[in-house]
Amino acid sequence: MRAYLYITGDLETDNLMLDEWFQKNHISRRDFEFNTIYVNGCNNLPNLKLDEENRKVRFIEEEFMKRKWNEKGLS
Repeated sequence: MRAYLYITGDLETDNLMLDEWFQKNHISRRDFEFNTIYVNGCNNLPNLKLDEENRKVRFIEEEFMKRKWNEKGLS
C-alpha cells in the first residue's frame, strides 16, 4: 500500500492530515502490519526501533542516498 499526502507547509496541519490518514485507513502506527513507513520530511509518527540498525519510520531521502551509494546493491 502506498499513500501520498500533500503537505501544506504548516507542520501542525501536515501532522493532523497524516494522523487522519492513518485513522481513516485503520492503520496503527505502533503495530507491525507494515515493516517500514517512509516519510518525506518532519512528522509526528512514533519511530519504533526494529533492531540495532533499523527503525520503522524512515526518511525517503536518507534511505535513497544510503541505497544509492551502497556498493552491495539494494538491501
